[in-house]
Amino acid sequence: MKRRSGISLIAFTISMAAPLLAPHSSSALISVAELNARKARQVHKASPSPSPSPIAVPVAAAAPEPAPSPHPFLVVLDPGHGGIDNGASFSRGHDAVFEKNVTLMLAHQVAAQLRNRGIDVILTRDMDHEMPLAARTALANKMGADVFISLHMNSLPNKNEQLASGTETYILNNANDDSSKRLAQLENMLMAGEHEPQGVAQTGDVALILKDLRLDANLPESKRLACMIQHQLVVAHSKAEGKVIPAKTDRGVRQALFFVLLGADMPSALVEAGFLSNSKDRTWITSAAGQKTLGVAIARAINLFRIQKNTPEARKTLNTCKVH
Repeated sequence: MKRRSGISLIAFTISMAAPLLAPHSSSALISVAELNARKARQVHKASPSPSPSPIAVPVAAAAPEPAPSPHPFLVVLDPGHGGIDNGASFSRGHDAVFEKNVTLMLAHQVAAQLRNRGIDVILTRDMDHEMPLAARTALANKMGADVFISLHMNSLPNKNEQLASGTETYILNNANDDSSKRLAQLENMLMAGEHEPQGVAQTGDVALILKDLRLDANLPESKRLACMIQHQLVVAHSKAEGKVIPAKTDRGVRQALFFVLLGADMPSALVEAGFLSNSKDRTWITSAAGQKTLGVAIARAINLFRIQKNTPEARKTLNTCKVH
């Protein structure tokens, strides 16, 4: 079949070219010498009077095509917990600090910083109320968000409260580290008893396979997002303290099976901005200066993530960032 179509194409090409090669005869070809001779005779017979100059016809310049409007970059921020779910907490005497309140304050700060950079933001909750885990990512999926970021605070039992501090950022993966498993279990247990709202959950093997493919496809960008957030948080802490923070404070980028990230159809990360169980972290996180510093750092990371997409800088981040 291919050979016959090729022959037809050659025949068609020859038939179209034939009138150009032999205007008076289908078999006679004009030599280069004969062409030159004909040109010489035409020049000799031509009148010596100059031909009139062609009249210039003004041509309207083509209007430039309007630049396509850029797709607005949309971030969905998820302040962890809410309502009767306080999340991690610290209390001593009459003083009590709840994770749900700290994450909400931080989310508002990040949102303000992002909007200052021209980035659209939606919060999964903007007040103290409950919201099912599945509904949080369902909102991000429905709105077509470019990234989903869940904000949380860390904690350890009282006997170890001063032993752990600092920030860590998570991406979705199978939990393969003891501390990551513990944290994932804690966060998931706090949200136990929630049911996915009707219409949110997909069932069936096909849906599960498609979901798995989407998660795999988003993994590199989720890693890049988490790495950039973690780096900016560490830089912010270092600048605030006027020195490079100790390695134990930079807890790095980790992976765990957080339910809240499982439903996201876009690059996603979960930020543990500090330990409420650590007095130094707690004071920093709950202060106005600390909230603003953290908000600026996270917003800067998201903006750089947006700008550097598909650039050498993005590939460098992926190659150099370690995930524990």
